[in-house]
Amino acid sequence: MRTLILSDIHANLPAFQSVLTAAAIWDTVLFLGDIANFGPNPSECVDLLRSLDPICIMGNHDYLISGAWGKRNFFDQWSREQLSERQLKWISRFEDSLLMDDSILCIHGAYDVPYDILPGIPEEMVSSAFSREVSSEIKKVLFGHYHYQFDCKTGGVEYHCIRPVGHHRDKDIRAGYSILEDGVLSNYRVQYDIERTISDTKKISCLKEPFKTEWIDFLKHAFSESLLEKDLKTIQGYTMQ
Repeated sequence: MRTLILSDIHANLPAFQSVLTAAAIWDTVLFLGDIANFGPNPSECVDLLRSLDPICIMGNHDYLISGAWGKRNFFDQWSREQLSERQLKWISRFEDSLLMDDSILCIHGAYDVPYDILPGIPEEMVSSAFSREVSSEIKKVLFGHYHYQFDCKTGGVEYHCIRPVGHHRDKDIRAGYSILEDGVLSNYRVQYDIERTISDTKKISCLKEPFKTEWIDFLKHAFSESLLEKDLKTIQGYTMQ
């Protein structure tokens, strides 16, 4: 069985299309959450994802746009307005988590802990973050949400954070995806037409200056100084504990 694993598409259609072209062949698709928000093509991305007949896990932004959470920012609200009631209803049926092959936990992220899961964080912090979800039969945890790709093993459990398809924070603008085949997880990155994404982002009416310029710069460099400062503080906080 060859499973294509996608996470955090975030309405970036060119990145999504490039991933599907690069992956080429799969038996099933596992989506780990966040189809919309932060990108210019929410409707197109929802339709493309749905056409793959995927297994879908609910992300925090999927909760936001599907109506499960009431408070939204302007980007959330704009994304929701681009989607039909049929599309929103489909998103609302995503699973909170899923057990695959009796031993692989598929989940968007760990929400019941006051810290993020980032590269460089001690392994015991990763296992602690998922302690409520990980039972004795779990051998592997697949998740997204944190916008970095990394892997670790602790307590006999493998933890794999899947690289995002469409919203990157590690100075590498390439779209990410993973393949799980015969129990082996392989991670990939692929170039995409980022200029098309930038051009479509410029057309979003709710994005006002200076935020629009800052956001496009973020897309170009897959990096934000404010996010870096937040992440460094998080990692340093773990190291000092």
